[in-house]
Formats: sequence, C-alpha cells, structure tokens
Amino acid sequence: MERGLRDLIASHPTEEFRGIYVEGGLKPTRKNVLAPGAVGIYSAGSIYNPAQVLRDATVKGSTEAIDKKLAGFKDKEFQEMSIEDMQSLIALTKADPNESELVWNSVAVAESLAQFAKLHKQTSGYVFVARDRDLKEKRRETQGILSGGETAMVPDDKIALFLLRTKASGGNNAAWWPQIRFPDGRYAFAFAV
Repeated sequence: MERGLRDLIASHPTEEFRGIYVEGGLKPTRKNVLAPGAVGIYSAGSIYNPAQVLRDATVKGSTEAIDKKLAGFKDKEFQEMSIEDMQSLIALTKADPNESELVWNSVAVAESLAQFAKLHKQTSGYVFVARDRDLKEKRRETQGILSGGETAMVPDDKIALFLLRTKASGGNNAAWWPQIRFPDGRYAFAFAV
C-alpha cells in the first residue's frame, strides 16, 4: 500500500494529488495506528490480478456463467461494457486463496470500479477477452497476466478488464483469470485487507 501511494505521489510532484478514498471496512484502533498490512491500495495507472485462479470443480459453474456473458465477444478483441456488468464478471471469477498476496480482492476491485465511475462520471469501461490460454504459473498480483502487447490493444481512457480463459488440462478445469487496469490520473482507492 505504501509503495503504491509513494508511486502515485511521485508521479504528481506538484502535490495535486492529496487524498485517498477509503472504503467502509477500515476501522483503525486509533486514528494514527493501523496494523501493518491491514490496508491495500489500488492506484491510478496500475494493473492488478489474482496470483492464481482456482481450477477445481468448484469453478465449473462460474466459468460457464462467464462463458455465457461473453458469448458475443470475439477472441482477442475488446468491447465497451457497463461498470455494473464488469463488476458482475469480477464477482464470478475465483482467485485461489492459497496463492493470494492479499492485493487482489474481488470485492475491493468491484467497489473501486464503482467509485472510479462515480468520480469520473463514466458508466462504462472496456472488456478484453482471450480464450484458450495456457496460463499455469502463479503471477505477482501487480505483474500482469498478458503477453505480446495485448494491453496496448485496449484504449487507456477508461477502466479495462482483461479476462483470459485458461485451458482445461491435467485434471484442472478451465477458468477465467481477470486483470484490471486503472487509467492514469490523480486518485487511489484504499481498502481494508
């Protein structure tokens, strides 16, 4: 959280950025004390993704639900979608809690989208879809899961949700692996871990 905030402040040395939007679940014991690691932050111009997604039988239903919602999307293309629909897609993804670095939080990501939309008066963002990906290895939650310049295929003036459908292999089910990209700007969203 501190590194994200420092990066955001460094990118705006004129001190135009001064605030952090704090969501409801933050309850420090005293005004100036927080437990280390109790606060996460999503900052402008950054990407976030789960370290790994679940691929067991529990994801079968959510994978099929996302498949239906994205049936009209061509592979390796993006479409504009309402923030509410983007939030519902994020809610259907299943991060592997055993691999979590506590950066990706699907509830916090979804709420950050809503806050961004309200603050920037945007009702939609972009959704990029790529299917049959051979993603297996764990990633850092700020590393990204895309390759080959795919992020550049999507404009950066709105929130972008990248959804990659992994292949079913070796006893693992197919699953959707999300990555969110926040546009550049002077904002950050903090949340309780």
